Amino acid sequence: MVHAIWDAYPDIQRELAEVRRIMLTELRIKMPDVEAKIMEYIQAPGKYLRSGLCLMFAKLCYGHIPKSKLYLAAAIEVLHLATLIHDDVIDGADTRRGIMTLHQQHSNRMAIYAGDYLMTYAARLASKGQQAVDVDVNPIDHWVLESILVGELNQLANQFRTDMSMYDYLRQIRGKTGLLFAASTFAGYYDNTHSASANKQAFYIGQAIGMAFQLTDDLIDYQVSAQQAGKPQLQDVQNGVYTAPLILAMNEPHSKVRPLLKPKGEPWSEAELSELHYYLTEYKAYERTEALVESYLQKAFQRLEKLTASPYRQEIRQLMETVMQRRF
Repeated sequence: MVHAIWDAYPDIQRELAEVRRIMLTELRIKMPDVEAKIMEYIQAPGKYLRSGLCLMFAKLCYGHIPKSKLYLAAAIEVLHLATLIHDDVIDGADTRRGIMTLHQQHSNRMAIYAGDYLMTYAARLASKGQQAVDVDVNPIDHWVLESILVGELNQLANQFRTDMSMYDYLRQIRGKTGLLFAASTFAGYYDNTHSASANKQAFYIGQAIGMAFQLTDDLIDYQVSAQQAGKPQLQDVQNGVYTAPLILAMNEPHSKVRPLLKPKGEPWSEAELSELHYYLTEYKAYERTEALVESYLQKAFQRLEKLTASPYRQEIRQLMETVMQRRF
């Protein structure tokens, strides 16, 4: 079942069901229990936003969705799943998409290797899509994979880092979340007949969308219940993953947030988490993060207007405005 966010876009919804089928049928792991767990992830309720954007940009380019782009969309979604499995190991998360995480069901080492396998699986799907459409660029080449892994390493290195600046943080999320969205829109729109400038525009649109999405996700960790978000509330700060609202507040002059932060291994009480939330509100950290989201979104929309003149541009704008509300 594809997420209800796609109900307004029935053609994309239909093709996303095919993307999911490709992910399931092309999977090959000679370990039945691990393969079954990965299939459980794929079949669990997910928004398929990155693969959906890939298909929307393919539609923007061609007026329809070629089958080759379905393989590219599947590759993007598999790569995203690989990063989630890795993240859950780092965060010690118990659930993902409403199911027990792979490392909890098996082991950390098993989860890391499964995530690594999924990265190679994503590259195989992308290569298959590239060959079918006869284009000269693989959207999930070594540079993309290397950059995403460097983004994961940066996130791990920055855990519990109390001197994080917003510049550091934006560079970190640009190298991981931003890049995966950029690969999505680029993969969907790219064609040999386009100018290099047009193909680059598609890439940078995705990057701006990814930045806005991650900043919105940062807000969700503080403002949305665990049931709505699909992960425990305030999980990031307790894991030493410092995101935009916290970084903005802790870099205030004479910040009252910084002394609240705890070293690794020291648990937070409910009262301490409530106090943290109070100061983030006082420093207007949420409003300032929302302003950043809007800024990146407007950058994406401005670049979108430079691409193919098509009524499908409005569909993309509408979807992005819905997604950034993140209350679905």
